[in-house]
Amino acid sequence: MKEKVLEALKALGFELEESERNCYEFQYENLYLLYLYNENDEDFMSIACPCSIKKEEIGELAYYQLMDKVNSTMKYIKANDMNDRIWLFYERDICNEEDLEETLNRIILSLEAGFNFLHKKLRELSENVETECSASEITDDTDNEDTKE
Repeated sequence: MKEKVLEALKALGFELEESERNCYEFQYENLYLLYLYNENDEDFMSIACPCSIKKEEIGELAYYQLMDKVNSTMKYIKANDMNDRIWLFYERDICNEEDLEETLNRIILSLEAGFNFLHKKLRELSENVETECSASEITDDTDNEDTKE
């Protein structure tokens, strides 16, 4: 299945670079993405977006609030802590019958939406901190249609 995913990514126009970390690196516009594969579970696919948001730069409370906001608002996107940085993941099983190009396109667009949502919330948090508001006052956009996939 890994080969089919790689073929679909290439058909979508991505230039893939194999990494030593059991993944392939590629870029979508300004987004750096990783296709992570597991040799023991070929039907499982994970696309990750490492983000530059560091826990030490925004504080622990705000860091976890940002991840929680993504996880509670975005469909299919999971925000996780990876070495004190926020990473976004889209994980799912893939089937032989599905159109991988269409599926990967939707996954990449969902990750882009998650990345934009995360940075929007970070900006709101920064504005709140500058006006001495609590970090817990990150606004709630759960009804915003462009965050739902």
